Order: sequence, then structure tokens, then C-alpha cells
Amino acid sequence: MVMNLSMFPDFSLEITKNIKIFTVAAFKVWPDEYPALIEKKSTDLRIEKRIRYEGEGSAGEKQEGKSSNQKRIFEGNIESTVQKTYAVEMPITWEQRKYVVKNAAFMNQIGQYNARSMKLIKEYDVANIINLGFSGGSSGYDSEQYFSASHTWRSDSSTYDNLLPAVDLGRDAVEDAFIEMAQATMEASIPLSIMPRKINIAYSNIFTLPELLKTIKDPESANNTHNVIVDFKIKPNLNHYLTDGEAYVIDSDIPTRALYTSQPTKYDSYVDNPTLNLTERGMTAHATLFYDQAGSFGSAGG
Repeated sequence: MVMNLSMFPDFSLEITKNIKIFTVAAFKVWPDEYPALIEKKSTDLRIEKRIRYEGEGSAGEKQEGKSSNQKRIFEGNIESTVQKTYAVEMPITWEQRKYVVKNAAFMNQIGQYNARSMKLIKEYDVANIINLGFSGGSSGYDSEQYFSASHTWRSDSSTYDNLLPAVDLGRDAVEDAFIEMAQATMEASIPLSIMPRKINIAYSNIFTLPELLKTIKDPESANNTHNVIVDFKIKPNLNHYLTDGEAYVIDSDIPTRALYTSQPTKYDSYVDNPTLNLTERGMTAHATLFYDQAGSFGSAGG
């Protein structure tokens, strides 16, 4: 006997509308954390070449005019990465489709699961650049981890170091890190002009960092000396997806991490054959990478 499927009403349109409505709500419930940790860029699956410049004369004639004072250009490290497509599929059976007509809370739950899953993919991928930056992660062009004492410049094979000592976050640790950043060099031992701008922390330093950045007097001295760290106007960033509670990363004004998105998160629906399940699907395609490692300094903490 062949079942006449036309006898069953089709709720796919209503269900899809509910999904989209509740998905928007879910995005507000779980705010993004990764934009504070990474540069966001769009791409057509082509990773653009990165070169860092210093001073006048580094840009083209159109940007600077015909008369400019030539100054040095320093080497940008160009890393490679792979765009990956991520999909979360949630099948809704015929019985559930009948049930949803009477209980919209079911679709609320499906929508929030779908939205949160797609957001978590980006959160984890972005945070893992730091989480795996000390060991076990991707290596750069010089076969070194993101944070390493043995990075090399391509041009002359000179070395540089962006790995801070594994000590607790504190005034002395931050002061030493700032001094190390001020002494950083690029190829041919030319001084690298970078300034500390942001400190990224995990859960263990949620009290330590605000004290370091906002206390006018030295928080670790009884002599009421001035806390110079305040003058740098450093931005704090607490990221809940950093797994090592003691680790911290100091970023300069040169970005070193990027999220390339070739397909923004989108949602669609399709009916699966032969189950006739209505599948609500979320899809996105992106890649994460680090580059110009000399612009960020990381410590595994104490």
C-alpha cells in the first residue's frame, strides 16, 4: 500500500520561521567573545599576503603622494591556513513536527541549540590559537609554535623571541614584558616599533589584572609609588574559552591573529528522504591563523 503523503499538512514553513526568530534571540543570549581576541576578515578562500610597514614611503604613490621620505619596511610573516566548513544538523521527526504546533518551546530549544553550536565553533577555534600556542598547536613558517624563543626571520635567519617566562601575572611580570617588547627587533637586528595595547587573560587573573591596570599607586609596594602601568592605558580582555587559567598574552598595536570567514553563518531547512525528517541546519566556513608573531608575547603563567 502506498501512503498518500498529501494528507499530512506541511509545517516546514512555520517551523523555519520559528527557527529564525529564536535563533536571533539565542545570539543575544550568548554574546560573542572572539572579536576581542582576533581580527575578523572576509575572504574568497584566498589568504592575502601580509607585509608590515613603518613610516612614510612604505605605501604606494596613490596613498602618500609623489614626494615622501622613504623609511624602512619590515618583513611580515605570511602563514597558510585551510578554510573549513562546519555544519550542525538537527533533524525534526514527523512526530515532533506535529508536536511543535502545540508547543513552540520545542522550537525555541532547537533554535537556541543551533545558534549556540554555531557560535561555539568560532569561540573555540579562535581561543585555540592561544590555548595551543605554547605546545601542541599549529606551527608557523619557521616550524615553531605561536609563542617561541626560537622564531626566525625569513630574510636573514636571525632569531627573535615572543615567549615570556612562565611566571604569575603581576607588576614585575608586566614590567619585564613591556621592556622586552620595547627591545624587540626585526630582521638585521633593526628595532621593531611596537607598543603594548591589550592583555588577554583567563579566569585565574580576573582580580589581578584590574588591580594592575587601574590602581593609581603601585599595588605591590607599601611606598605609595606611582603605578606606571596605568599610564600605558592597556585594555583588558577576559576570554572564557582560554583553557589555561594562568596563561596570559600581551598584544601590541600589530595584530597577530585573524579569523577569515568565507561563508557567514546561515541557516536553512531541508526534508530528508526517505525519513521525511525536517532537518534544520546551520553552516559556516572559516579559518583561523596567527601571523607576524613578533607583535604578541605570551606566558604560560606560574
